[in-house]
Amino acid sequence: MQIKGGGGYFDNRVYEVEPAVAWQIAILCVAEMGVEVAKRDDEMHLIEGTMNKKIFEVCVQTMDSTTCQLVVDCRKKVIQVYNWKPGDKEVNEFYDKFEHKLKEFAAFILCPHCKAKISSSAKFCPECGIAIK
Repeated sequence: MQIKGGGGYFDNRVYEVEPAVAWQIAILCVAEMGVEVAKRDDEMHLIEGTMNKKIFEVCVQTMDSTTCQLVVDCRKKVIQVYNWKPGDKEVNEFYDKFEHKLKEFAAFILCPHCKAKISSSAKFCPECGIAIK
C-alpha cells in the first residue's frame, strides 16, 4: 500500500524472507543511505531517524517464519497541504537498495563444511571440495 501525501511517502511491501535476514539487510540499507538514526529497536525491528530534513522510519514486521512485511515512511515534520511534488525519492531508494541486497543474499549460501560464501547453484564447494546438496 502506498500513501502519497504533502511532503511525504509511505509504502509497505511483503517479502518471502526470514524476518531476521530482512532486518539485517534493512540496517545495512539505512546506513548506506546516510540516515541519522535516533532510535533503533532490535527487538521490535524498528529504526527511526532523519534524512534530508525528513523523518525516516523503517519497520520489519513478522508475518510467519519465512515471510515479513517491510514498512518505510519518510515525511517532513510538518504536513504541507499544497505540495504537489512527489515525496517518494528516499523510500524508493531504500526499496531499490533492499531488493538488490536481497537478490545478492539469495544468490549465495555458506558451505556447510568450511563456511565459505559460495554460489547457491554450486554442486561442490570451490574451497574445500565437499558436495553441496
